[in-house]
Amino acid sequence: MMTTTLKKLNKEIPVSQLGPDWEGVKVLVTETGFDNPQGNANPYGFNLGTHVGDSLTHVQARRSLVEKEMGAPVVWLNQVHGCEVFEARLASDAMSSGTTPPVADASVSVSCNLALAIMTADCLPVVFVAFSNSGKALGVAAAHAGWRGLHAGVLLASARALSQACGVPLMQIKAWMGPAIGPHSFEVGAEVFHAFVQQSPNAIECFKPGDKSGKYLADLYALARLALRELGNSNIEGGGWDTVTDPRWFSHRRGQQQGVQSGRFATLIRLLPEHAA
Repeated sequence: MMTTTLKKLNKEIPVSQLGPDWEGVKVLVTETGFDNPQGNANPYGFNLGTHVGDSLTHVQARRSLVEKEMGAPVVWLNQVHGCEVFEARLASDAMSSGTTPPVADASVSVSCNLALAIMTADCLPVVFVAFSNSGKALGVAAAHAGWRGLHAGVLLASARALSQACGVPLMQIKAWMGPAIGPHSFEVGAEVFHAFVQQSPNAIECFKPGDKSGKYLADLYALARLALRELGNSNIEGGGWDTVTDPRWFSHRRGQQQGVQSGRFATLIRLLPEHAA
């Protein structure tokens, strides 16, 4: 995939040409990049996370650039690998970096005055849109799914919250999976394997034996499709990347291997004004 660089206020936003072809919504996936306004090397790149040791001032400046590009205030979450879904209703719900963000791993909005964001560095970002019978975009959602949140049901909880907010059945909701750790890089222990297989016997197809005894290679994308099967397979798009081996995106696991702190990239979605209810 190609990378597009968007220039705002003499700075650059590194973004990927990724995303679903959904009418009525805007989806944006940032990349690592380098925010270098003073000519000094920046080891954090275009990091959008406030918890990785980066300068809060720099993070706020980058987030402001992203909000300008999205055209609306962004709801940034305090993600905790759980299953809580935050329902954003007003522009005031979009918390700035200087205030306490909602503790949740997903958000839902039916307003064109807000954009939703998920920050990741190996975990799976998933965005959703609900369509009316006539094909009009009614609302959007965004979810953060590491293996813990995925096991807890955060993806189906997000789809159901969006379904309820828009008054449409799950089959009228589409999901798109953004960049995450790939099935050849995500080595997990037997406890993770057993947790998913006990929850759903079909999950066994999402794992392969690892090189070490008691280790497995987990396919987050396949596990997400299994979790969202009620939407219908044709309504689930995306996947197929590996943040560990692809330097376009931050990777916590790659950072651990290299002995460096990893930043966070964002996957964002917004309901566009001309399609708002």
